[in-house]
This record gives sequence, C-alpha cells and structure tokens, in this order.
Amino acid sequence: MKKKMLFGFTFLSIVGIFGFNNVLNEKEYNELALENIEALANGESGGNTVDCYSNSESKRGASYYDCGTCSRQFNSKGTGNMRQCTVN
Repeated sequence: MKKKMLFGFTFLSIVGIFGFNNVLNEKEYNELALENIEALANGESGGNTVDCYSNSESKRGASYYDCGTCSRQFNSKGTGNMRQCTVN
C-alpha cells in the first residue's frame, strides 16, 4: 500500500512539474509574440514604407522618393513607374 501511494505521489509530482513547465514556456512564447507584433506596429522592422518613382523631372518646391536609393529628392517630381520602398 505504501509503495502504491509513493508511486502515485511521485507520478503526480512529475506530471505537475511538466505541466507547470509547459505553462511557463507558453507564457514566454506569448510574450515574445506580443513584442514582435508591437515592434511591427511601431515600425521597428526597418523603417517606413513610402511610394517611390523610377524617374523624375525638375519642379521647384516638389519632392519625391527615388526607388534606386529610397531617398527623398528635392526640387523634383517623381515620374515613371511607382512602387514602394522602405526608408530607414
């Protein structure tokens, strides 16, 4: 009888430890996922996405983003193909 009780207590203890460990791991994974979502929402994934143009023409006071360098160009207007690039 004592052996069965000792075996049962040991078995339940082991099951409890593994269950508690899984709960801790799940909490850590959930926190990591939330941090990643917040980083993406705050634009920490590399910068802001902007429309850029492949060509330009001179226009005083205008500005556009050049797709080649993804940098803002001043006193020019973007023309040609438009796509998006990420500004760091």
